[in-house]
Amino acid sequence: MPYPPQPTSLSSAGPSPRPLVLGVDLTSAGARPGAHRARGPVAPRPFDGERFLHLMRTADRGLLDLVTLDESFLLHPGRSKVTGRLDTAVAAARAARVTTGVGLVAAVDTVHVEAAHAAVALSSIDRASGGRAGWQATRHSAVPEPDEAWAARVELGIHSVTRVWTGRPGTGAGAVQLDADGRFRVDHDGIRFAVRGRPASGGDPLPRVCPPVVVRVRSEASAALAGRTADVARIAVTDIAHAVRLRRLVRDSALSAGRDPEEVRVLAEVYVVLAAERASARARLELVEALEGTAPMGSSLVFADTPDELAVLVADWASVGAADGFLLRPSSLSSDLDAITDHLVPALQRAGLFRTERTETTLRGSLGLPDADAVDRAQPTGRLLSA
Repeated sequence: MPYPPQPTSLSSAGPSPRPLVLGVDLTSAGARPGAHRARGPVAPRPFDGERFLHLMRTADRGLLDLVTLDESFLLHPGRSKVTGRLDTAVAAARAARVTTGVGLVAAVDTVHVEAAHAAVALSSIDRASGGRAGWQATRHSAVPEPDEAWAARVELGIHSVTRVWTGRPGTGAGAVQLDADGRFRVDHDGIRFAVRGRPASGGDPLPRVCPPVVVRVRSEASAALAGRTADVARIAVTDIAHAVRLRRLVRDSALSAGRDPEEVRVLAEVYVVLAAERASARARLELVEALEGTAPMGSSLVFADTPDELAVLVADWASVGAADGFLLRPSSLSSDLDAITDHLVPALQRAGLFRTERTETTLRGSLGLPDADAVDRAQPTGRLLSA
């Protein structure tokens, strides 16, 4: 597998024009098919809630902006089968109780869960975390579909959920009704479930400020969708030129939709294998490839080297406008996440690219997004509706 060229010095990269966004994807905390220790494979095992919370605390301690739990947050899969899915909203709500600053982004689709119920489930994370929730808009499909059709359906889901968020209960279609005890419910649907809870006394179960919306970008259609509707676009690219192009498409789409392009954060996904020496990191990557193939890497950039060299790459990409930040996918959830928080973050701090303390209490604040009440930005277009 080709490796990206390595710059010679972190100081050679120009300064980022604004604070860098840094997050990690901990989806593999629910599934263990391709996550590896520093010296060998980890056999699939049942979901360990305490271990998951430990990983969340580590990300929080490292001052990271956000943690994402993707739609493939699975329950104890074998090498060729999936026995079930974990509910990302439930996991994020639990993590809210043991973290203080990191954003919690849960992937919740609006096919298996009705939009109003999804809005309330995500809002429960936001209340529990004090404004640190985010939503990755997604749509599960039993069969592959063209990206244009996927984008059209996701846009309708975003529109439905944000309409609930920007309205108030009882004010129109999609409002969430409370029972006589002031409780709300997200109904069970197959392997998916959500939680019944009680809002604060006399309180509204919906947020006054919409949680940030995250959209995965994999083509021009999804880049246009992200520009129209998202606060964060996560792009999977393998080189800097492709990243620059997709970021430009997202920002141009935002401008065409009447939005400020500066209010859309574009994060590049990187699958990372980190070690004290480059040779050790690449040997571990070769082990992963021998055992699992390239499936765990997906279509992201693969980086196997030291944390200091990763800091150089981050600085270079940020300096040329390839990304506003990075969403790192640790190969080993233990050793690589520790390397990110204990070595990469300090290297970026020394270069003046990352914060040394938290000054914001909400995910919107950490991302540099306005806290004003969001408007309904997800109006579907005629072209997408007809896709």
